[in-house]
Amino acid sequence: MKMKYLLQVLPVITCLFVGCGKGWQMDYGKPEAQFIQDDVPAKGKEWVGKKITVKGVVTKVEVSDPNTAWVELGNGIKCNFSIMRRMAENAKVGETVYVDGFLKRCNEGDVLIDPAMLRDPTA
Repeated sequence: MKMKYLLQVLPVITCLFVGCGKGWQMDYGKPEAQFIQDDVPAKGKEWVGKKITVKGVVTKVEVSDPNTAWVELGNGIKCNFSIMRRMAENAKVGETVYVDGFLKRCNEGDVLIDPAMLRDPTA
C-alpha cells in the first residue's frame, strides 16, 4: 500500500523540485518583458531565454508541415507554435496579435520565439 501511494506522489514531487518544463511556464508564467515588434531586435538581446510578449502584425502563417506551425511577424520575427496548429491558423495575415513565448534568438532580421502561443489581447 505504501509503495502504491509513493508511486502516485512521486511525479508531483518531481515537478516541484525539478520543474515541469516550459509548458507550465507558457500557460502560467508571466512574461518578463513586453515589446512592440519594431523594438525586439534592438532591445530584446538581454531577454534571450526569458518569456516575453510581442505585439506585432502577422506577415505570414505557415501550417503546411503537419508536425509544426509558424507565424511570422514584422521585422522577420518568427514564432514557432509547434503542435499548436489551430492557434497558428487563427492568426490572419495583416492582423495585429500578441504573442507570448521564449526568446531564443535576437539578431537584426533573425528573431525567434520558441515555443510561442497567441495571447488574448484583452488579458
